[in-house]
Amino acid sequence: MTRDRLLLTLSILALSATALVAGCKAAPPPAPEGLDESARYMIREFYRDDAFFGAGIQGFMGWYADEGYLLVGEQATSENTDSFTVNDLLMSDIEHLALNELVGGRDVATAAGVVSLAEMDCSWKESEALLTRADQDTVFDGTWEGYSREYQTDRATFEAAEAAEDMADVAVDLERFTEGFDMGPYEPSLLLTRNFPDPASLLGVNIPEYEMFLDLRHGWYEIDGEPTPVLAIMTFTTDETYGPNGDNGLRQSYSIELNVARPDDKTLRMLAVWAEPVSDIADPDDPFVLNYAVNTSLSASNRMTEVCTGAAEIPPEQ
Repeated sequence: MTRDRLLLTLSILALSATALVAGCKAAPPPAPEGLDESARYMIREFYRDDAFFGAGIQGFMGWYADEGYLLVGEQATSENTDSFTVNDLLMSDIEHLALNELVGGRDVATAAGVVSLAEMDCSWKESEALLTRADQDTVFDGTWEGYSREYQTDRATFEAAEAAEDMADVAVDLERFTEGFDMGPYEPSLLLTRNFPDPASLLGVNIPEYEMFLDLRHGWYEIDGEPTPVLAIMTFTTDETYGPNGDNGLRQSYSIELNVARPDDKTLRMLAVWAEPVSDIADPDDPFVLNYAVNTSLSASNRMTEVCTGAAEIPPEQ
C-alpha cells in the first residue's frame, strides 16, 4: 500500500469512527411549544447538554414572540390571574432531582405555578452580576429578612467566563447528583449554590428560613438563528419547612428563570415558579397567593432596573 493510500484509508477510518460516536448521542428534540411545555421542559432538561437545554429556551422565546410579550411588566390582579398561571409539573419533570420524601408523600401537582415577565434596563452582564451575589437580601431589599449562600463550585471561574464572554460549550449531560461526577471542566458554565433564604412576612404569616438549591447556567444559545447570551437559573427545595407551631411553612418549591440579552443593553427576565406554601390564611392555588407570587417577582425585576440605572444604590458585596 502506498503512503497516499495509507493516509486516505486512515482518514476514512477516523471519519467513520467520529460519525459512529456522534450517532450514539441522541439528537435534541424539536423546541417545545407554548409556555407550559417550555417551562416544564427546562426544569426536566436543565442538566442536559447545550443542544437539549437550548431547545427549551427556543421554545420559550417562540411563545414570547407569539403572545408572551403581552405580559411583560404586567401585574396580576383579581381579573387576570389566569393569564399568569402555568400548568402543573409532573413527577417525571423532577425525578432527576435529589429530593427527600415529604410527610404524606410528595405530590408535585399541589405546587401551583405562575409566571412573571419583565424587560429590565440592565445589560445581561449587569443582571448576572446581581444574581450571582451572595447577599440577595441586599439586592432585593424588602423581599428577604435574611439570606445566606454557599457556593458549591468555583464562583470566580464562572464570573471570569462571563467577563470574557467565553462560556464553555456543554456537550455532555451533567450528572449533577451522581457521586464522584467531576464538575471541574464545566465550572465556566454552571455555578452550583446552596441557599438559606428567610422570607419577609406577609399579613402576619411568617415562613421560617429554609434550604434551597439554586443552580445558575449561562451560555450562548441559538435564538431564532442568532447566538444570544442567556443566564438560566433553576431552584428547588429538598425538604419541607414549618414554623415552631407547624402551621406556616413551605412544603415544596421549584422554579426556572431565564435572563435573555436583548437589544439596547436590556435583559428579558422570565420566572416560572411552582410552590406549595402552607398557611392558615389561604391555599397554594388561591388567586391571592398566585397574584402575590407574580407581583413579588415583578417587583424584584423592577428593583434590578433601579439598581442598574442608579435609581437605587446598594453597597459593594462584602
